[in-house]
Amino acid sequence: MQLGTQLKGLLLALTTALFWGTLPIALKQVVTTVDPMTIVWLRFSTGALWLWVWLPRRDARRLRFGVYERRIILLLGIAAAGLGGNFVLFNASVAYLSASATQIIAQAGPMLLMLGSVVVLREPLRRIQVSGVATLLLGFGLFFNERLADLLRFREGYGLGLALGLTAAVVWAVYGVTQKILLREMAPPRIMRALYTVCALALTPFAAPQSLLRLDALQIVCLAYCCLNTLVAYGAFSRAMACWHTAKVSAVITLTPLFTLVFAKLFHLLGPAFFPADPLNWLSYGGALVVVCGAGLIAVGPLLHPLALFHHR
Repeated sequence: MQLGTQLKGLLLALTTALFWGTLPIALKQVVTTVDPMTIVWLRFSTGALWLWVWLPRRDARRLRFGVYERRIILLLGIAAAGLGGNFVLFNASVAYLSASATQIIAQAGPMLLMLGSVVVLREPLRRIQVSGVATLLLGFGLFFNERLADLLRFREGYGLGLALGLTAAVVWAVYGVTQKILLREMAPPRIMRALYTVCALALTPFAAPQSLLRLDALQIVCLAYCCLNTLVAYGAFSRAMACWHTAKVSAVITLTPLFTLVFAKLFHLLGPAFFPADPLNWLSYGGALVVVCGAGLIAVGPLLHPLALFHHR
């Protein structure tokens, strides 16, 4: 693989991590006024509109549900439910947790995706990935060291936020496994266009567009960024996967929580009245690094073929 292609893949993966890392900071400003259903509906609608305008010009083939088997349509429905559920639950968890906490919990997603791939797709399980799971769980405990009592007692909604975040990770893993199967049949942009369209239509009855009129200037900017984030982050992610090794892309994206921590601190310094401080001690910051290391070990597992602990035959 040429150096230029590898550098392109690295930059695209870093772009994805940057946009995903700053997303909960922007969402935190909007969820106080607009409910998660409406936010997600708007994000999917803008994404679907853009893909319907852009994709036909880049791909002469059209997405016609009639030409697909029932199995493919069923898989698209499962993937749409998983992706839409992840968006709604993640947005809802932001209302109860800090931006950094939501991103730390989201790192359970790759772990669950790995386990789902082993069980459903019969992919090999590496020793280093098992070590990554243990490291990830240790990092969770360290990060939430000061809030363990609040988590267990659902105090201040913290436990509810954790439950929403973990459920978001579970349904994201369902989406991830289903998408792996769909990628054998369809190109990634066409899959995303179908999923965005289905999710936007499914959420329309539950959306309250009139609530958008209550947003102030800062919230409008943040909401616009959330919509742009949907396009840029997933677009960069798809292009990175096309020109770089999947495990390497996944390893870079595990840096997402660190971007959240850095930018949450930066925005607080620039506007403390709008972006409150994240009450973390040094053990929590250390836990975040441990979580990233654990997620990284899970991500690089496929690169280490000789270290298979369990391989289906």
